[in-house]
Amino acid sequence: IMELIVPAVEHFGELRKLNSQMNFYDLLLQAATLLRENPEVRKYFQERFTHILVDEFQDTDPIQAEVVLYLTGEDLKARAWQKTKVKPGSLFIVGDPKQSIYRFRRADIDTYNEVKRVIKNSGGLVIPLTTNFRSAPSLCDWINPIFKEKLPAKGTPQQAPFEPLVPFHQTKGGGVRR
Repeated sequence: IMELIVPAVEHFGELRKLNSQMNFYDLLLQAATLLRENPEVRKYFQERFTHILVDEFQDTDPIQAEVVLYLTGEDLKARAWQKTKVKPGSLFIVGDPKQSIYRFRRADIDTYNEVKRVIKNSGGLVIPLTTNFRSAPSLCDWINPIFKEKLPAKGTPQQAPFEPLVPFHQTKGGGVRR
């Protein structure tokens, strides 16, 4: 099936170019290339956008991660986003790799872990958030033993580690009944 799909993707890519059209992925690739290959463009956007917040980071794909790290990296000439050093205070991300559902569009735990490594190597903090603001304590009490059994104690390249859900709301009742 790939023998059919690859030429079709290339064909429609050429058609978009001929018609001066771009899809979302084309825009993303062009933005990453522009930032990677043009330090003056990177500098311009870093001066314009000094602080970046990315929510739902677990759904970020490698190209999006590349753009974010070029926009927050110290070395304007770095051509490998994995080797950038993030400027202190320029990047704040929030994400839960256990909630990643966009593998079909290249978001995965590898990208999440790689960006986390870059942030740590830059002197940034990685703070696990375990407070659950949505569920009743009884639901957290019910699900924690299941997650503890199913998820590893220490994270792997394929799976985030177990961290208990701590309910924010302390009201009893509701949630799951046994």
